[in-house]
Amino acid sequence: MINKEKILSQARTHLAKACTSIKNGLVETEKSLKISKERFSSLSFADQIVESGIIDYNQRRVGELAHLEGSPYFVRCDVLFSADEKEVSIYFAKFMFNQESIYSWVAPASVMRFEKPGDVVFKRPDGTIQKIKLLRKDQYMIVDGKIKFLSTESIDAERELVYEEYFSTQKSGFILPEIVAQMEKAQDQVIRAYHIGPFLISGPAGSGKTTLALHRVAYLMQSPDLADIYTSKSIIVFVQDNGTREYFLHLLPELGIDDVLITTFSEWAFKILGIDGNFTDRFGDSEYEKDLYEFQKLKALENLSRYVYLKVSIFGLLEKIYSKFFNEQQQILFRRQMRDGAYDRIDLTLLLKLFLKSNGKLSIIKDYRVQQNNGSVKNKREVTQLEYSLAVVDEFQNYLPDQLRLIKSCINEKSQSIVYVGDMAQQVKLGTIRQWEDISEQMAQERKVVLEKVYRNTKNILAFIKKLSYSIEIPDQLKEGVLVGEYILETKNQEVAKIKEIIKKNDFGSMGILGKDSEYLAEFKGAFSENKKIHVMTMNEAQGVEFDIVVLVGINKDMFVSYDGDIHMDLAEEKRRINKDLLYVALTRAISQLHVMGKEKLENIISL
Repeated sequence: MINKEKILSQARTHLAKACTSIKNGLVETEKSLKISKERFSSLSFADQIVESGIIDYNQRRVGELAHLEGSPYFVRCDVLFSADEKEVSIYFAKFMFNQESIYSWVAPASVMRFEKPGDVVFKRPDGTIQKIKLLRKDQYMIVDGKIKFLSTESIDAERELVYEEYFSTQKSGFILPEIVAQMEKAQDQVIRAYHIGPFLISGPAGSGKTTLALHRVAYLMQSPDLADIYTSKSIIVFVQDNGTREYFLHLLPELGIDDVLITTFSEWAFKILGIDGNFTDRFGDSEYEKDLYEFQKLKALENLSRYVYLKVSIFGLLEKIYSKFFNEQQQILFRRQMRDGAYDRIDLTLLLKLFLKSNGKLSIIKDYRVQQNNGSVKNKREVTQLEYSLAVVDEFQNYLPDQLRLIKSCINEKSQSIVYVGDMAQQVKLGTIRQWEDISEQMAQERKVVLEKVYRNTKNILAFIKKLSYSIEIPDQLKEGVLVGEYILETKNQEVAKIKEIIKKNDFGSMGILGKDSEYLAEFKGAFSENKKIHVMTMNEAQGVEFDIVVLVGINKDMFVSYDGDIHMDLAEEKRRINKDLLYVALTRAISQLHVMGKEKLENIISL
């Protein structure tokens, strides 16, 4: 039986010592950097070259030590290098700090952190094989110099949780060890897989797939033998929206990643095409109209062989292409879209396909200024071909096959490195990728990491979802939770009033008010705009996020459009699948409470 209090006390003592040592190292490095900068101008040209290298190193080292000061390491390994040597403790972190036996996570010896206690071998930098005995392994989560999570295992004892700090009472039912176990099992496969070729990280919300994807980026950038290939300027990350971009911008620097381009597909397309315009997710006045409009555009996207890209008349080109597929009402709708200067995902994809066909490669035009001999400044332009060493595509299942092929066309042939992150089973848009064969992508099994759902929901929430004919497991260890609330309400005002009642009765960290259409949600955004805990969004926008309390509003018999299979068989089949996936996404965003409001009960409006 391990003494958890003793292990935690010793860990905290060592952590405090390491933080102090790193802080002192940071101060000394900053002093050295300041001295170098002050003396730089007085040096000879040859000495300035040397001093520039010192300044660059110290600037980088200041950033590394600043990171380590708050999170010095995440693994401790007690090892014997030989029977006649003393046991030593080695720590692994994002960056090295030799004074405290802290080694970088990309050092060859770091493979031991993925092994079970016992005999372990790893390859040294000189190619020789090193044999060691791993006696004990402790794993940490350290934030701002404080231990948030600690587990230990040894030759004599199985892995056991020592300490875990919950971040809020609402999330105290979160099965963190299960996620950690999945992450540990997958992490080595994810970050250390051979760098050339595609890689898939699949799993539902809350499984840790995004974090694993960014760890792969960090490993490729920081691995000594790959750093020259995977530079920050040659990596691109595609996200769904600005909310996801903010999350990535927060997480990437913590992994030592800076200056990586994070963009949406639409922003990327506008920049390549060099056009001004507004992006619209879907154009039309009703879901029925939007669906048929997109359905016909998708047909046009498949039949572009006789067209060429003409920037001088973008909308004229689109109108010409679509004219063969649109009926009279859809042609009127397109002219309205043209007056609004709006482009949707299909328009931009179509234009990029023609651009690629006409130019052979996707490229962007960069403006720059050059000073002339007479002192004047001349504006110049240069065409830069897009070529990335690595692309990360978040929520890849929301992309059209043509969009993914366009991204692939920009990946360096030597690396062919693209990381797909998402879940093929959660497709919520028309025409998106259904199978890897759609984009001629082949991945070996060892390059696929599939994370299982780790349920944060309560038993009552899962039981309600299961009642709607979804195949779902209900783990015994989950909290029972409160019953799912179902309310028959005729107006939005009644729904707003009921939500205010729920808010008064609960202390919560976050609430998501989810509806089918953004138009329906306008009044809810106005009613709750002052409360920072409340997020109003469509079911599509909620993909990938979770809330303590979720309220589904606007439930009615016309919520999900159905189609006559004889007339639009392909569309009817795809909409049935999308409706089922979209509703599942919305329902599973709830962690502690789920409330469903509208004119009908949910079970009456959709046949699953």
